[in-house]
Amino acid sequence: AVMLCTSSRTRSRLALTLATAALAALLAVRRDRGSAAPFERCNIARRAATGPLPLHTQHPYIVRLGHRNAELRARLIRERLLADMGDVNCTPSQAGSQRKGIETMRLREYIDGWMQREVRRDSSQNKYVFGEFGDAWAPLRDAYVLPPCGPACDRTRVAVTIGLGGLHSGAPWHSHGAAFVEVLHGSKHFAFLPPGDGAIGDIDAMIKDLSQVHWHWEERPRLEREGRLAALQECSLQPGEVLFFPPFWHHGVVNLMPYTAFVSTFLDEEATRAASAEGGGRHRGALQSS
Repeated sequence: AVMLCTSSRTRSRLALTLATAALAALLAVRRDRGSAAPFERCNIARRAATGPLPLHTQHPYIVRLGHRNAELRARLIRERLLADMGDVNCTPSQAGSQRKGIETMRLREYIDGWMQREVRRDSSQNKYVFGEFGDAWAPLRDAYVLPPCGPACDRTRVAVTIGLGGLHSGAPWHSHGAAFVEVLHGSKHFAFLPPGDGAIGDIDAMIKDLSQVHWHWEERPRLEREGRLAALQECSLQPGEVLFFPPFWHHGVVNLMPYTAFVSTFLDEEATRAASAEGGGRHRGALQSS
């Protein structure tokens, strides 16, 4: 009987020890996930804001242009936007590697509802406004002062979209043509890999429906340990800064604040190619790592 009692106590102590260890591990993961460490790194080059912004660069770059868009920034303040456009329709979609599952809802419903939700691991369960083209949004788009990149940034040659995201929302790894992105409120973390990088195949296989922030938490550490992310370029974009990236650079985006408002300017492929050919080596603005 004593043996059985001792065995029972031993099992209880072991179970308690395992439970305590599991809880400690869970808390460690939560602390790590709450950390901004992965999003504090910045190795994207910064360019001096002199002359037209070049489009022929081989790598992304950031330029600080100040608050040229003070008017639009004021109109995108959360409270003012809700007062002015709360009943306007917006079209959040599943924040997966492809824009699908588009849903129409009132902007108020999106900002007060979806933007407040915790981001799910399965990105198909998240909704995100990352490109509004609707007519009701035209006054905001028209108020945007385009980046100074010469003829390629003529309004007839670009597509301007407004985006709004909550904490940890974003777009998983994907690629498209050249674009500028400017943050007006909040902060956005961009991670880039160059076209053809060997890690892209691994990433594409693992992010079918994985949110970008969960990729950073769960998959990135392993790829870094294996030396697969040597070419990764990343930085967190702040208000007053404009990011440019060349065509078909794989990138994933995470919004780092409870309310992030931004503008994306997608460039016409032909106009970009022509500007690049004309630019050649003309705009060799000083670059410095940050």
